Amino acid sequence: MNTEYLCSSVIDGLAGVGYALVPDAVAPELVEALRDEALARREQFRPAGIGNQAMRAQAVRGDSIDWLEWGEGSEAVQPFWQAMEALREALNRELYLGVRELECHFALYPPGGGYQKHYDNPQGRSARLVTILLYLNPDWRPEHGGVLQIFDPEDESRVLTRVEPRAGTFVAFLAERFPHEVELARHERLSLTGWWRRA
Repeated sequence: MNTEYLCSSVIDGLAGVGYALVPDAVAPELVEALRDEALARREQFRPAGIGNQAMRAQAVRGDSIDWLEWGEGSEAVQPFWQAMEALREALNRELYLGVRELECHFALYPPGGGYQKHYDNPQGRSARLVTILLYLNPDWRPEHGGVLQIFDPEDESRVLTRVEPRAGTFVAFLAERFPHEVELARHERLSLTGWWRRA
């Protein structure tokens, strides 16, 4: 995986428009290893909640998740953690964000699952600074749906960008700034989702 390219693309995007889309950021063999890791843990996935209540709200959010500890997983997935450490250093060196830890989970949307428009850090109510997503879906096609939409914070009816969850695509955006949503998936949709935090 080209870690230097990933880091520079994310830094440029965050420093510019506030988000970065990096297609083919992760090598297919690492995507496959992460996907295998996720699917091997399928029995551990639980319906996701909303906010600190951890309540089930399937009308708003339809994914199931499994949390990851830093460095967790087989030897084959360790290049991902190494790249994330390089990204942490770049975020702090270039953007002075002072991020210290990455909280992340695998997220699995079944057919018919989506996530209505929301902020990951509404009005700075948490320590989340930067949202990251890595998609793990080989052979994704437009008819599968599940598109991530990022909206203009100045006009939330205006879509800034649409991202198909194709395997290897990496997305990062400022967590407090951008409302976003996941359109209904018509095919099982898998990602690794995380947040760089101050603490």
